[in-house]
Amino acid sequence: MAKPAISQDDSWTSTGLGQREAISAWRDWAASTIAPIEVEVFDADAFAARWISHGIGQLRLLHLYAPAQRVTHIGAHHTTMRATPSIQLVYARDGVLKTNMAGRVFDVEPGQFVMLDNTRFYQMEMATEHEAVDLMMPQGWLDKYLPDPTGLLARPMSARKGWGAPLGALLETILDGGLDDSPLPRPLIAEQFGNLLALATGVELGDETRNQHGRHRGQLASRILRRIEDDYSDPDLSPEMVAEQVGISKRYLQTLLAGSSTSFVQELNATRLDRASELLCDPRAGNLSIADIAFRTGFLDPGYFTRLFRKRYGVTPREWRAGNAPRS
Repeated sequence: MAKPAISQDDSWTSTGLGQREAISAWRDWAASTIAPIEVEVFDADAFAARWISHGIGQLRLLHLYAPAQRVTHIGAHHTTMRATPSIQLVYARDGVLKTNMAGRVFDVEPGQFVMLDNTRFYQMEMATEHEAVDLMMPQGWLDKYLPDPTGLLARPMSARKGWGAPLGALLETILDGGLDDSPLPRPLIAEQFGNLLALATGVELGDETRNQHGRHRGQLASRILRRIEDDYSDPDLSPEMVAEQVGISKRYLQTLLAGSSTSFVQELNATRLDRASELLCDPRAGNLSIADIAFRTGFLDPGYFTRLFRKRYGVTPREWRAGNAPRS
């Protein structure tokens, strides 16, 4: 059944709803609107949340007042995508967003924003109530302004200093009700977002040759990362294999990933560990041993898997499973 069209502006609040009904509505809305995500609310008894949604041209801006929670984006590989593939700009207005994506663990502090790919795994944990913005930008639209967004992912940037300040000011103006009396139609406001995002991230516009080259590199890098996400469980997956599938040399593959401050091994291990961390939390996989989890995520040596897991998460796989057991 097709999902009903979302109006230009909409809102929801948990006020007046029963606890179970409110939490269920919050989870269902997030999973169907933002991306295929799973939400774990830390204190169900004190649950309170609301959201405001604005359509701005091809963009959708979600203004969230959310409880302490953990949000796990399970990625396109894990389920059929229910939201248009896009890049998300997540802006922290109040509260710290502790984020894990692409092998990087970092905090998004109030006044900062980060760009995330809504087709890839990531996890955000908020220890307190928080206020944030999720600006969803279709990849086709974003190509006009950022020829290579993959190189900008998972990097917190200031929306209060330098060229990030104008972007932050636009966000704050909208959050304070600026859309109601805007002198510009919303599609033109969307264009301003694109131009200001290019300034904030340091992208040079105007040189079509450079933009086309950067866009092509970005598309190739995306294909490489998608291949890793699709085939991570194959223990024989190698840069030579992926390079051949993409139609480039191994050396050029390594150059493309280096341009995004990563490498094939780093991305492959990060993807495998992400999937392993999901399986360890999944009640349906509770009967699998740690070795089974390792094998299912592409690791032939359970000991090596355990060492990498501890280095990444600070605990062993067994401790991770015990600490993330479903709450009653």
